[in-house]
Amino acid sequence: MDEIINIFKNNLVIKDEFNLEKYYEKMDKIIKDIIIRSEKNNITYDILDTEKTKKNKLLALKEKQRLMKIGNIWQSAIGNYKDFIDLGTGHSSELDILSHTKKIAIELKNRTNTDNALSKKYNFLKLSKFKKNNPDYRCIYANINAKTKEKTLEGYNKKIIYNEVEIEHQVGYKFLSFIFEENTKEIIDFIKKTIDKYT
Repeated sequence: MDEIINIFKNNLVIKDEFNLEKYYEKMDKIIKDIIIRSEKNNITYDILDTEKTKKNKLLALKEKQRLMKIGNIWQSAIGNYKDFIDLGTGHSSELDILSHTKKIAIELKNRTNTDNALSKKYNFLKLSKFKKNNPDYRCIYANINAKTKEKTLEGYNKKIIYNEVEIEHQVGYKFLSFIFEENTKEIIDFIKKTIDKYT
């Protein structure tokens, strides 16, 4: 019997304890790769384009690309923290982040106005489907930023019944501190400094 127990113990996979410095090293490389990723400068043609409108369209395109990169950075920052997994694109759940140990599934958006009504409905549908298949998981629709600084810093967490299951809608600093716990402020500062370093 002791021999069987020893074989079992030797075959256990023990996960390394989370190390904040290693996390920062990994995130520095990820943020750099996202920031320096090439961008397209192709703007759509309009017969009424002028030099001024073309310049404005290019600025709008650059801002859209910047926001997409920020969204990727947040997904990586959360998906590489402790027990969370960044699902990238193409995962069967179609969600962004999972934690099997904490039993959390997340659909992540940078702002509360990122999704239009149809996209939001689809994201709630994905979360409700996951919840029905995994009833012991907390399913969260999360927004990093609200409309204003005050609303973002205050944040909120409300429960929504969608498709007969409970989904959480978490916003702002309240969501970030739920994820990053005592490291929240330090991680936000690190991400800001690292983005500045490579921009």
